Amino acid sequence: MSNFASIPLLPVSPLKLRTVFLLILFLTNCASRIDPDPELIEAIRWYTGEAGTVDDVRARSLLESAAADGDALSMMWLARVYSTGRMTYPADKATAVEIASSVIIEIERLAFAGVGEASFLMGTAYAEGLAVPADPVAAVAWYRRAAAANITLAQHNLGNVHAAGTGVEQSDFEAVRWWLLAAQKGDAIPQFRLAQMYEQGKGVQQDLELAEQWYRESASRGYRNAVIALQRLQSH
Repeated sequence: MSNFASIPLLPVSPLKLRTVFLLILFLTNCASRIDPDPELIEAIRWYTGEAGTVDDVRARSLLESAAADGDALSMMWLARVYSTGRMTYPADKATAVEIASSVIIEIERLAFAGVGEASFLMGTAYAEGLAVPADPVAAVAWYRRAAAANITLAQHNLGNVHAAGTGVEQSDFEAVRWWLLAAQKGDAIPQFRLAQMYEQGKGVQQDLELAEQWYRESASRGYRNAVIALQRLQSH
């Protein structure tokens, strides 16, 4: 039987030890930066309504705080909100593209590393032409990857693309399936769109009770279009 204690250890210079230590520290720091900033996650929850209500002002404040140190995911979210004027930001495509161009390589690296939020943002980049050529099919592929990681807005957007037939074959059934996943987690806009589908009998059997239920759920989170639709439905 071998006696490992008798095996002589090779001498290691202090310089080599320091190099190994720095490498371990670098890899540890990289790993810690893979998870999205907690303030970014909270901003998204207020933006969608998953926090209980839609609050764009609060979401914007949290996003700006998260992006203050140049965090790549938060910066790409800034590009996203500037792209079409979300979260109280003015629509400014030039600013959106400029911001996206500064972080797109890092976002792609994180996406390939398995970060769901980065995959969603790559989908947004291809959907809206942010630092990459617009490509609806590529956008759908990235949304699917993010949805598999349980990213609510990826599920939301997959409902959108199936409803519109953008980058995929149009399918009301698939739109309902994806919107339901996002709606069940508290995303106010899919809740509203799901209600519309039940009211109109598109992709599902018409069910006015379920339509009213989802309009009410969306309205309770502050989505104005749902408030109006609920009042209309209840007046008939």
